[in-house]
Amino acid sequence: MRTYQADTLTELHDKMCRSLIHAKAPKLDYISSVDVQIHHAIATTPSMEWDFDLKNLWLTPSRWTMMVRQYIPRENLLKWLENATRYIGLKGRGQALLELNQVKSRGGAAFGNKESRRWGGCIKTITYRATPRPQITLHSRTSYLGYLSGLDLSVAWMCASYLADELGCDVADFEFVWLNEAAQYHNFKSMAYLLNHPDPKLRKQYRRWLRFSETKLRDEGDWDYIAERPALTMTRQWLQKMILMDQQGKTLGDMTYNTYRRIRRRYHTEVLGYERAQEFEGWSYYKKGAKTGEQKEYFKAYQPLESITIDQLDLSGIMLPRAPGEYSSPDYVPSTAPSRKILDDED
Repeated sequence: MRTYQADTLTELHDKMCRSLIHAKAPKLDYISSVDVQIHHAIATTPSMEWDFDLKNLWLTPSRWTMMVRQYIPRENLLKWLENATRYIGLKGRGQALLELNQVKSRGGAAFGNKESRRWGGCIKTITYRATPRPQITLHSRTSYLGYLSGLDLSVAWMCASYLADELGCDVADFEFVWLNEAAQYHNFKSMAYLLNHPDPKLRKQYRRWLRFSETKLRDEGDWDYIAERPALTMTRQWLQKMILMDQQGKTLGDMTYNTYRRIRRRYHTEVLGYERAQEFEGWSYYKKGAKTGEQKEYFKAYQPLESITIDQLDLSGIMLPRAPGEYSSPDYVPSTAPSRKILDDED
């Protein structure tokens, strides 16, 4: 079992990410070619202050909406808000449980590819208790730290934020506990955490470690530190493959693994810049059948991501735009009016 403590949710997430990235092999519970893991992690913080920008992990508002629809059952959430507000409040006994959706598997032999999500949803439940202090607990089967962990924690934060509105308090005043059965760091999907870290000094250091040549890093005395840490070593290897593809002039269309292509596209735009990214646009070609050799799909560079913090979003994806003080009522009827955020954007 591993325990983590920090002053805020923002600091807690960063601390957990860095613990996997900087861990030597004996401190890790599992190492593969694509990820490293720490099992049975318990993380706590006295404040759910969460300064999360989707751009920092190369995520988009549409990915947030997808996450909301995948995991948060609308009626369960409304019942949770009602129970927590009416029967517990800020001083009552008991624990209100919000059961999240069982996410369906995807793909498999019938679709001609590898089945994903076959182990079930990554986040399972969220609970609320009021004593001795108001507390939110998130139970995760697993989480990719430095990638989808930002959305996992944002689901818990958003549900807690809606509850805080109903209770008339600040979500930052909630304590938070994360029970994570397998905290993972994916060696290329989590790359954004390193390359776009919000701390300029850390971002500069990580970019240097991942992008500089081994010779240069040896000369500067950094190589031994990197070589002893599996996550850093393997993330560097994945990025060096991208750098080699760039040097060889390979386009996005020349790649066959779409998940890796997505990361390369983000890397080009978010690290090298959009103009440079456009140099790697290109066609993919049919490899089998009557159309062999013909153009199939053109892959353009991604547009730069906007900076969007989680407090700019809501649960409109399940028809619950922010409406403080409404959702705890058993007589609540969903409004068809646009959310306040949409109205503000149109002003």
